Amino acid sequence: MRCSGMRRCFPNMFIHCTDTCAIMAATRCGHTNMYHYFGIEEYSRDWSREMLSWKNHHNSIVVLRNPLDRVVSAMLHYSLWRPNNEGEREYFFVYHSSPYMSRMLSGCNFRIIDFYDLDQYIPRRTDVFQSPVTYSRVDETAKVEDVYVQNSDYTLEELQQEVDIYKKLMVSCERVSVEEWKELTQ
Repeated sequence: MRCSGMRRCFPNMFIHCTDTCAIMAATRCGHTNMYHYFGIEEYSRDWSREMLSWKNHHNSIVVLRNPLDRVVSAMLHYSLWRPNNEGEREYFFVYHSSPYMSRMLSGCNFRIIDFYDLDQYIPRRTDVFQSPVTYSRVDETAKVEDVYVQNSDYTLEELQQEVDIYKKLMVSCERVSVEEWKELTQ
């Protein structure tokens, strides 16, 4: 999904709805692994069309990752990519780090999978190309201003809001167990 003037760019979400569950994973939150896990061609879906089904599903699930780690991961990920110009470089960074929780999860009922436990749910495959693993994890004492990169899509304040939402969701949302995940998806 190309961003118009980049303002309000949403990452290329992975959203997949079945009879048993509806799963959402943003970029740098295991979304490529999800495509492979479900046997779906990467980027072959228009996630915006599936968003309404996800919101209305009886068993919606989100993979959550610390937004600051997403930013650092996006920086590391795009440092491996050689853009044609600075505009492409910023687009690539924003595409992989743009806040989505405040924009898409408000008012939704869902359970979570902690990104840092994702390998227990979905083993990383070696037989297909996947995005490089960055293993980025900011120090617990890091502040948003330590990580924020100025861009044309989101502000420091919006990233702070995303971090606040993430922290709240991590303590208030029910987690999907690995056993239940396997029952729902196999």
